[in-house]
Amino acid sequence: MNVFAKNQNLWQGSAAVRSGTFLAGFAVLGWFLSMAFFQLFARFGVAGTTALVVAVPLAFIIGIGSLPDLFSGIGSLARRFGWREWLWALLFISAMTFEVSNVHETLNAPMAGNKWVLLRLGTEFMVFLLMGWRVVSGRSSLKYLYSGLCGFMALYCLISLLSTAWSIVPFFTFFKSAEYSLDVIAAALIFDSTRTSEDYVKVLNWTYVVYAMETGSAWVQAVVSPATAWDDMGRLSGTFPMVGANGIGTTGAILTLVGISRLLWRDSRGTSRAWYWAVVCFGVASMVVSHTRHAIFGFILGLAVILILTKRKWILFALASLATSLLALTSAGGVVATYLRRGQDNDALGGLSGRTDFWSYAWEQLSHHPLTGLGAYAGGRFGVLEKIGRIDTGSLHSDWVEILVGTSFWGFFAMLAAVIGTGWFLLRGRFSLRLSALERDLTVECIAIMSMLTLHSIFNDELAWHPPLMFLSLLGFAELLRRKLRTLDASFPARAGTFSSQRSALQELG
Repeated sequence: MNVFAKNQNLWQGSAAVRSGTFLAGFAVLGWFLSMAFFQLFARFGVAGTTALVVAVPLAFIIGIGSLPDLFSGIGSLARRFGWREWLWALLFISAMTFEVSNVHETLNAPMAGNKWVLLRLGTEFMVFLLMGWRVVSGRSSLKYLYSGLCGFMALYCLISLLSTAWSIVPFFTFFKSAEYSLDVIAAALIFDSTRTSEDYVKVLNWTYVVYAMETGSAWVQAVVSPATAWDDMGRLSGTFPMVGANGIGTTGAILTLVGISRLLWRDSRGTSRAWYWAVVCFGVASMVVSHTRHAIFGFILGLAVILILTKRKWILFALASLATSLLALTSAGGVVATYLRRGQDNDALGGLSGRTDFWSYAWEQLSHHPLTGLGAYAGGRFGVLEKIGRIDTGSLHSDWVEILVGTSFWGFFAMLAAVIGTGWFLLRGRFSLRLSALERDLTVECIAIMSMLTLHSIFNDELAWHPPLMFLSLLGFAELLRRKLRTLDASFPARAGTFSSQRSALQELG
């Protein structure tokens, strides 16, 4: 009895004993989880396994702390799930891939070459019916389709549809252009339905959820069937539905930026910080296992944007200094270089994993049709990839090259205007003193993601490929700010300051 009381007093009175016991339990749990998922961890070697021993229990603790917010969020979403959520979900489902057909199958049997085409057409037809019912019944209007930022997107859709007349594969151009037009029209209806930033946050959050669920399906496959969930380079990729490693990395970067941005908000606005830490953990893990270089560099750019716009440049300087020291003075530089190389030789790295071959031949083809291009979407796939023997590759891995070879400079400038306009009004919103704290915080988040997507679009398809829900969501928030700023300027013309004066005034406020 005395021995028991003595041990109990030792436990209660000694912080070192309690801390040591906690750390021992932490390590034991980490090793247990590592052994349980050894097929996953073995891919990262000794250093990666050691890091995971620490990271997994920490992520587990954060995940447990975020469960109340998760259940609360699911309940809130279920209560308000409406036509906007259905539109976004159906469009996303329509783009899910379960089977890849090469260009010859697409040309010879466009409707029967892929048995999953009925799922695609069926969901898109449901979107068409839902939007038609909204417009005919007077519940929604298409007025924003022809004005503002959405007007540039409508112009791009019109140019794409017109290119059917001279396309090398007219059917493919018309179908893909009509499909993309469906996305833009759906976005215009959603823009018409939102009047406040508080309402538009729901649109942004649902967009994040849709992409997160897709990436989550790949993680589930990694646990259930690790033998098929990892490609030849050791990158995570889903097989049913097919989720590319590039898409997983992009989603991971976006979610990480969202989590960091909202952790820096002055108040949590109804959501605990544990939830956003869980979002950051999920995003970082997805980036790491995807080995997607342009997503990682895009994230770094987005993080720099967040820290600069939130007046935390000292954190950016500290992180840059620490990273430079570690890479230059320790073995971490070699580890990072090996990770980013992904087993590729110098020729593969210099050719951007084959992208430069695509792009150089695409430019050559465009030089033969400088005024028209080869037809939207068909130019890249049938005018370039088929001719160089890449029949199983779906795109040129660059929005801008794809647009150029398909529609020449007409479509290029329409899309460029939409991207620049989105960035401009987001920046104006950030430095406008007449917007609410929520609106200015959201502009930081959206500018960071838009910066990341713009960089990403140079090396992959993100802006001009069905369905660009993330890009359209950001454009929609910029359009909301444009309308609000225009109303404020009209109501209070004397207070309508220039961009530079608003920025200076905000800096004076600190």
